[in-house]
Parts: sequence; C-alpha cells; structure tokens
Amino acid sequence: MERKTSNICLIPARAVITLLFLSCVLFIWHNSMESAEVSSGRSGRITEAVNEFLAQSGNGTVTEHFIRKLAHFSEYGAEGVLTVLLFVVYCLKPAKSWRIIILTGMLTAVVDESIQFFSAGRSPGIGDICIDMAGFICGMLPVLAVWYLCTAPHMKDCC
Repeated sequence: MERKTSNICLIPARAVITLLFLSCVLFIWHNSMESAEVSSGRSGRITEAVNEFLAQSGNGTVTEHFIRKLAHFSEYGAEGVLTVLLFVVYCLKPAKSWRIIILTGMLTAVVDESIQFFSAGRSPGIGDICIDMAGFICGMLPVLAVWYLCTAPHMKDCC
C-alpha cells in the first residue's frame, strides 16, 4: 500500500518536472530561431546592464561575446539539472542511465545549432555545442551526485 501512495505523490512532481524540462528545451530552441539582429540586440542590452552593475561595484567589463557564451552554458546547465530530475521522478535510475542523459543534452544542442541554419544572419558552431555540453554536464553532475547519495532510504519504495 505504501508503494501506491508514493507513486501517487510522484504524479504532481512528474507533471512539474516534465513541463519545466519541455519549457527549457523550447526556450533554447526559440532563442536559436531569432534572427542575428534580434539576438544581438538582446545580448547587447544584457551586456550593458551587466557592465553598469560591474562599473558601480568597481569591477571591469564583459563583452557581448562572453554574455552570449555564458547564456549557452547557463541554459544547458538548467537543462542538465532538469534532465536528471526527469529521470528521478520517472524512477529511471539516472546513475545507470547517464549515457542517455548525456545523449539528451547532445541531441538538444545539435538541434539547437541546426536551427540556426534557418535563422537570418545566424550560423551553427561546433564550439557552441561544446559550450552547451559543458553547461549540461555541469548542471547534470551535482544533481546526479546528490541523487546517488540520497536515494537508498526513500527511493526504494517507488523505483
């Protein structure tokens, strides 16, 4: 009977994590569909805001290129976290499925860069896929480690 209760409790978690994961991937792909002009405009505004903050705190400046690469790294870091959580809430033993988890990130990155073939003024880059995967792995590993360290007592009921 406890097993049924545990699985019922997972239903809202599954819905939320699945929705967050899909939203993250769609956000990434949507950004790639934007023209170079639109994308550069947004990056420029963010760069200005960051540089204003840094100037007020007495630090140096950052370039738009840095902001763009940090955005790649960050959005894929979020996807890495959400992908592991997706495996956790569906009881798919993420520690044993790490190859599939990484493949998920790689697939998202390759589609992301491929979309840029069709976006005005944009072009795909292997370097961006490397940055994407570095972010994905940096998001994935801590969550995977915490899951692995914390699962024994409470996850046996549902998984």
